[in-house]
Amino acid sequence: MPLPVALSLTDVTVRYGERVALDRVCLEVHRGEIVGLLGPNGSGKSSTLAVAAGLLEPATGTVQIEGHSRAADPQGFALRVGLVPQEPAVYEEFTAYENLIFFGELYGLRGSDLRRRVVRTLARLQLTERAHDRVGTFSGGMKQRLNLAIALLHDPPVLLLDEPTAALDPASRDALLADLTRFRDDGHAILLTTHHIDEAEGGCDRVAILAGGRVVACGAAAELLRPRQADRAILYGHLRTRPPKFLEKALRRRLGSQVELEITGRRLRLAADSHEELGYALATLLADGVELEAYRTPAGALERALRADHSAGGHGA
Repeated sequence: MPLPVALSLTDVTVRYGERVALDRVCLEVHRGEIVGLLGPNGSGKSSTLAVAAGLLEPATGTVQIEGHSRAADPQGFALRVGLVPQEPAVYEEFTAYENLIFFGELYGLRGSDLRRRVVRTLARLQLTERAHDRVGTFSGGMKQRLNLAIALLHDPPVLLLDEPTAALDPASRDALLADLTRFRDDGHAILLTTHHIDEAEGGCDRVAILAGGRVVACGAAAELLRPRQADRAILYGHLRTRPPKFLEKALRRRLGSQVELEITGRRLRLAADSHEELGYALATLLADGVELEAYRTPAGALERALRADHSAGGHGA
């Protein structure tokens, strides 16, 4: 028997002036599942998350969380959603405990109930030992876990996460995804955006693929993503240093929507429709100063070609 629908978007349209960011989007997220939003930059992922969180008012359509709409019941709606932004929204001069007390009071929590929730939430995110340390001393992964703790403090049925692993090293990324799996199993409905195909396939129950502000495909992650992976040329690499975020964004724009670029810590993954496109994408990265220590392709054809180019004096690993 399917679990109840926690979040529903029905014929949602969002406009920024004359530009249509979302075009009659329909999407449901059930309790006890993780749904990933995939798509190129500008496809509508961030707008979908913002309208689901109540940060944007749709031009048309409805958004409901367990039957509560932002228009009819703004307080009931707000108390049923927890938003985790991409950049940790925490006060670094406060301790983890003080951050949770501060945000808990914003949710309207008070007294012993708030303190119990803070202690429980710190334990859920494995932050108890660092509860009274200043957040400025935390690693990026710990700040993101505190970010998630803040969103969970009022125990909302729906969690929304904007590229939650974007700035994390591989170990922190795996730990955060494990946390999300636990919260899904506890009955939360989770909607997240990601650029990582492997993250969506390994961590999501369903995926919705957006293009041009529309949901062009939605279904089980394994069914939608594995055939696509098999048809594409893929390269895995290990970076000497991770490029700054502004360069990552510039590279994605330069490569275009047909080439997937994923950088997690110092791991890199490129995917394109052909080995020729993949080679061009790699050449673009190397020309822009991205340094690869090693790389490999599942089929090995591109790797052999690159080695031959390197022996002739071109770029190489």
